[in-house]
Amino acid sequence: MTDDGNETEVRLVTESGNECLPQFFVETEFIFLTGMIRKASKEKIDPLAVKMKVPSGNAAVERFFGTAVTPADHNGIIFSNIDLEKPFITYNEAMWDYFEPELSRRLAQLDADDSVSARVRSALTELMPGGACTIEAVAEKLGMSKRTLQRKLSEENTTFQKRLNSTREMLAVHYIRNTDMTTNDIAYLLGYQELNSFLRAFSAWTGKSITEYKEEMLRTSD
Repeated sequence: MTDDGNETEVRLVTESGNECLPQFFVETEFIFLTGMIRKASKEKIDPLAVKMKVPSGNAAVERFFGTAVTPADHNGIIFSNIDLEKPFITYNEAMWDYFEPELSRRLAQLDADDSVSARVRSALTELMPGGACTIEAVAEKLGMSKRTLQRKLSEENTTFQKRLNSTREMLAVHYIRNTDMTTNDIAYLLGYQELNSFLRAFSAWTGKSITEYKEEMLRTSD
């Protein structure tokens, strides 16, 4: 994220900066970010510019952003700092003063989490949309052999399969709660070759079908 005083650009990159992110993933993340800003501020805030390495040319997407998506050498979305400084509708200074110290402490703990499990989760989050969710792909990204990765995860009392399932569950819930993506699209982003495999996995994680999960989510939000 870069800030020149008047504008702030958020760039979507991988850990190494070398991998090419799927166009659909980039589009979805920028739509989610813009939608979140609008919902939080209750204002129709449009980005100043949207840049993608591989623009889809989808007119509906450009109408959502309120600006054209232009080709560039990186994936970035730019907002006016004036817009970004608008308060959330739920802003409460007294409550923020109460929670901020604990939030800062927990963020510091996250920054300090250099466990192999955390690195595997980070790698999977980047690789999964491209279908590369094998232990071999993750080991290569982390610069170690498959055997070494297995040993290090074992030392942390976990396995690659457990990390894969946990990451998929986390992202599935995120996509369902925060986007309008179809079940097929979510399954694709999570690296599933068959939709039924994703549906069975989601039911095992939550004890509910996706339809039941969405209905319960709607009830609790009312």
